[in-house]
Amino acid sequence: FRDLRVIYGQEVGLLTGDVTENPGAPIIVMTTEVLRNMLLQTPWDLDTVDCVIFDEVHYIADQERGTTWEEAIILCPEHIQLICLSATVSNAGEIADWIGRTHRPVKLITHNQRAIPLALYYYLDKKLRPVIDHNGDQVGDFPKVGGEIHQRSKRGGLSPTQLRKQAESEEPQPWEILNAMSAKEMLPAIYFLFSRRDCEENARRYSMMRPKLVRDDLTRDRIKATIDAHLGSLREEDRNLDQVKLITALASEGIGFHHAGLLAILKQLVEVLFTRGLMQVVFATDTLALGVNMPARSVIIGRMSKWDGRRQRMLIPNEFSQMSGRAGRRGMDLKGNIVVPYSPWVPFPEMLKIATGELEPVISAFAIRYNTVLNLWDPPHGHRVRQVLEQSLAQFQSARRARDLEDDIVGIGERIAEIPHGCLIGLDAGDELLDEYRGFNHSITALRGKERNLERENRTLEERIESRPWPTPGRQALRKVFRAADPGVVVHSVEDGWGVYLGRANVGGIGLFLFDTSVKLLTQYKDIDYLPSPDLAIQVPETLLEVDQPTGRGGSVPVDAATEVQRQLSGLPLPDLESQIEAHRQTVAQRHQKAQERLAEQVAEVHGQINASEHRRTTHPCHDCPRRKEHQKNLKSIGMLERERAHVEATLQEEVSGETARIRGIIRGISNVLHRFDYLHRGYPTAKTDLLADVFDRNGLVICEMIDRGLIDSLSPSDVAEVFSWYAFDRDSRLRNTFNLPNHLVLLRRRLEDLEQRVVASERSNGLFISTGHNAGFYGGMRAWCNGATMAQVI
Repeated sequence: FRDLRVIYGQEVGLLTGDVTENPGAPIIVMTTEVLRNMLLQTPWDLDTVDCVIFDEVHYIADQERGTTWEEAIILCPEHIQLICLSATVSNAGEIADWIGRTHRPVKLITHNQRAIPLALYYYLDKKLRPVIDHNGDQVGDFPKVGGEIHQRSKRGGLSPTQLRKQAESEEPQPWEILNAMSAKEMLPAIYFLFSRRDCEENARRYSMMRPKLVRDDLTRDRIKATIDAHLGSLREEDRNLDQVKLITALASEGIGFHHAGLLAILKQLVEVLFTRGLMQVVFATDTLALGVNMPARSVIIGRMSKWDGRRQRMLIPNEFSQMSGRAGRRGMDLKGNIVVPYSPWVPFPEMLKIATGELEPVISAFAIRYNTVLNLWDPPHGHRVRQVLEQSLAQFQSARRARDLEDDIVGIGERIAEIPHGCLIGLDAGDELLDEYRGFNHSITALRGKERNLERENRTLEERIESRPWPTPGRQALRKVFRAADPGVVVHSVEDGWGVYLGRANVGGIGLFLFDTSVKLLTQYKDIDYLPSPDLAIQVPETLLEVDQPTGRGGSVPVDAATEVQRQLSGLPLPDLESQIEAHRQTVAQRHQKAQERLAEQVAEVHGQINASEHRRTTHPCHDCPRRKEHQKNLKSIGMLERERAHVEATLQEEVSGETARIRGIIRGISNVLHRFDYLHRGYPTAKTDLLADVFDRNGLVICEMIDRGLIDSLSPSDVAEVFSWYAFDRDSRLRNTFNLPNHLVLLRRRLEDLEQRVVASERSNGLFISTGHNAGFYGGMRAWCNGATMAQVI
């Protein structure tokens, strides 16, 4: 606003939640929230507006404010030209496509060259060491430096307190870095930290080092005049605030700090002093990098990690780029500088990866709110709400998968079109002829498969016929017998008939067996097909017990010993296995005779069909075609692509149906909650609707229910302000609260907790996450202020 006012004077106005100045001017600087509210409540006020400029449009990804930005873009009338600016949007093409579909076509203009080139320095061992020069070339590398304490913490052995103490002793102090930069004429500088307390504390410490940043009386007088101009209207009690006194003292030495907790007038003072060159060093949180036009010659990124409200995490390249973008003052500096100090927590390669990495895409943080729904609701079904949801960047990005699938379908179609269709030698109905020829091949293949199955079935019948009428002894049973068997055990062999076990052989195997007059070594249990009771054993002659290896070809054992064995065997009640086998085979063969005859007929029939198909194939026009294989390959490729396209089309249908169901679910959930608390009745607004429609807060439903139920009716004005302040304090960090509440407000907080639980329960049952409830740790300050406490007492 100040910069534009200098150029255009009274042609510029200002509209924020706190300040209204010259609202009828043709150029209005306003917050996005004000624009969104106008679009919802008084859209006719923008009938004469030609252009809206969204600066820092990457705010769309902000969890708290992103929804407001999207709604403002979606709701802007089509006659308004949108200009969206950002230096940290890697997916600018996607954002432009979304705006083009949602609003009207826009042109993407990119400029990748900085007006002021930047160099990156690494502060290590009390020196500023170049890493990337002003030409963008890497000139320094420290691959094994940094992150030492982080590695020690992984190994264990040291407490968190010990690790912190080591880190403090090893980390370079801000005053060291600033002194080194001052010596190289790299000031003025912004020193980014991520804690308000760190900003204030380091500003104090740097001041104590007496850096002599203000070197002449003229500069000192200009600083004093600027301070008086900004703070002269403050009441005496406000001038005595610690924050005011600290900023005033630091500013007189050319030092400042800047964060969201600073009084607005003090932030303005710091910004003016710095931009006028009257302040050389400002310690700031990263909020200074967003939307505040306050460039410096140099920027120091004091930490490479930050607390994001949920966890301590490393910076992303977008955040590093946003802060480093404040380095280099157009029209004042030829070069800009970025300095990152050595950290025992962060390895140098990890720091460099963040500093030079590709920007992450802007992802929508769109979340529907009750007031938006009610302002857009068209009874009874809220179709306009559905339209806004469908037009959101969140929906556009979630539908990206569907768009990718659509592109895939088009691409597959193009690949199919590139493949030659029809006969390659000019025959009519070439594809049909080749399909017919391929049909013969398929038929022959199927018939040969049928032939193999019939032959397999016939072999199975033959195996049944050849099988024995008794169960063949299993391997485990035989192992158990022969592990402890004595010589003389009788067995039946598949090859040699009845035999006698003589004992184990020196060369392994099951053992040595006597069959007729020959000693054989059986090595496989499957050679034994029958084993009578182990009690059926004979007395083996001594001469046979001395045999320790099989007899050679043509060899034999003593005739008298073999005769004795045969005599004993003939005296045993051994079954006539050969007769049993023969009788069994005749019975089984007779049983399966018809099945075998039928199989033989089927095999003959299949052979005839194969021969006929072979003849038709060999006489077909395609059989001797020199380009048949090429034609077949084309048809195969087309078939594969058509199947792939059908699969992608089915997936696309699932995606579209799922996304439609998701949007319907959101609208149904919000409608259910609004009906539950009587803000809608049968799809139509009620007497309560207008109140909630005017409350632009994520806890709007809780606040309106609190009002509707009369929970604050009997409260004094200061108590009412106190209650609303519970929903206005948005810091995630814990704070030390020294205030006490009177009993009636303590009881009210309990009733509010019950109300919030009912609202949240209703939301969760409908798949919604909107209301958060009041801040449990913030209370008392607003009531004290309303009752006469000074700002110093409050803060």
